[in-house]
Formats: sequence, structure tokens, C-alpha cells
Amino acid sequence: MKANLHIHTTNSDGTKTVSEINQLAQQFGFDLVAITDHDTVEAIDEINALNTPIQFMIGVEMSCKYAGEDIHILGYFGNHITEEVRVYFKKVSAERILRCQKIIKNLKDYYNIEISYEDVKKKADGVIARPHIAQTICEKYGCTFDEAFDKYIGNKAKAYVPYEVIGLEDAINFLKEHQALVILAHPIWIKKFDFHDILHFGFDGIEVYHPDQSKEYSQALKALAEEKGMLITGGSDYHGDITNNRFEQSYIEGETLETFLTALNQKQKTLTK
Repeated sequence: MKANLHIHTTNSDGTKTVSEINQLAQQFGFDLVAITDHDTVEAIDEINALNTPIQFMIGVEMSCKYAGEDIHILGYFGNHITEEVRVYFKKVSAERILRCQKIIKNLKDYYNIEISYEDVKKKADGVIARPHIAQTICEKYGCTFDEAFDKYIGNKAKAYVPYEVIGLEDAINFLKEHQALVILAHPIWIKKFDFHDILHFGFDGIEVYHPDQSKEYSQALKALAEEKGMLITGGSDYHGDITNNRFEQSYIEGETLETFLTALNQKQKTLTK
């Protein structure tokens, strides 16, 4: 068996629908795919409606903060989520909409760039994120995606609007309260502190295989996970057409996957009791 455990769809900031992801999974010979959209679990209804030989599961890539840095953690729910989980992430989505509207106003005030919320919304079938704003700028003003993002709405740009996100420990606790496996996503991205310092916060595992992590880096992460008795996961962090990551680029299989599924099944049994 082969699994891609880090995939984004049009429910957040990906460009492919769940149905299109299903087609890619079959094309590249995957057996299992986890949909891990940013701060939303709304893909679960589309997953449940699929008629496919591919096994799908619902997860989430949750945004949180620690030591002044944005951290992403992956939560895996399997096939079951509670209504409380859906309500929580719908609230997060509403806050993202408000943030989008503020960024649009800043673009006009600081750069005389005029785009509408309606145009941005068309880019996002689900959660609205900054990539959707960048795409809208590109279409209207003819710049590249990277130029639009970095120059106008990046973290150091005048139009940037910070937003309140949950603290790391609270995020981990929330996911665990709802029987999710909790994985530290792409530790290579953590720059402001040593990620080893947070592994004791309750992570079940580490995302060892990711397109941004070299073979050598992944080998070191694998050794670390094995030393600490943590799960090993991997996925391509596929967003469709807006990044260079290929769908088939990173994955787990064999015994590594079986160990992950065994741990997830134990969580699901607890939730459905």
C-alpha cells in the first residue's frame, strides 16, 4: 500500500477538487489519500460521496502559534469527525473572510490595487486564504503569483493583516480531545526555534517525507522519530497549480503506513464507542 497524507483541495487553497484528487490518486497508483485542507474539514462530505477504489480519510492542516512563529500541525481523524470540530473550523473560516476583506481594503489604501471580495471568493470554493488574493491580483494586473504575494500581501508588506491563531499546545489538545492523530508538519519550515523543543507537547509523529525536505534531512527525521517511538508520515503537500509540488512526490508505504493506520484505527475505535 502507498499513501499520500498531505493534500489540499479547493475547500481551502488548493486548485483541485476532491474528485480531481481521486483521479490523480488512481493515475499514480496510490491506495490511500488524506485530505488535509488548511483549517477546514468540509471536504468530508465530498469524500463520503466518492465511488472509488481509493481509500480517503479526512484530516486538517491546523495553523497555530509558538514562540512568535506560525506552526502547522496535521490532524488525522480517519472517517469520523464530531460536530464540534466542524463548528470550530467554520468559525476559523469566518475569521479568514474578515481578514480577507481587511487586506483588500489595505491593497487599495497602500498600493491603489482594486480587487473585489467577490472575485477573490470565486478562487476559493471553501476557506479563503492569501493565495486566492494573490491569484486575483495576478489576473487583473498581470504580475506573477510570487510577485503579488511577496510584494503586496506577504508578512512584511503593508497590506498584510495579522490574525489571531490558536496557540500550539491548545491546538494539539483540541485535536487530541477529538481523537485525532497529531503530526508536526514539515519541520524544515520552522526557523525561529529548534523544533526538537516542542516534540514533548504531545505530538504522535513527525512528517518525515515532504518535498521541501531533502533525502538527508528526511533520514535524520526518520531516525529521530524511531528513537522517540513516534509515527512517521509523509505527503506531497499538493496544492494543484499554485505550487511546484507534484502529487506523487512524497508518500509513505509498507510497514510505516501500516503502523500509522494501526494507530489511527485505535483512535477511531475510541471515538465510535
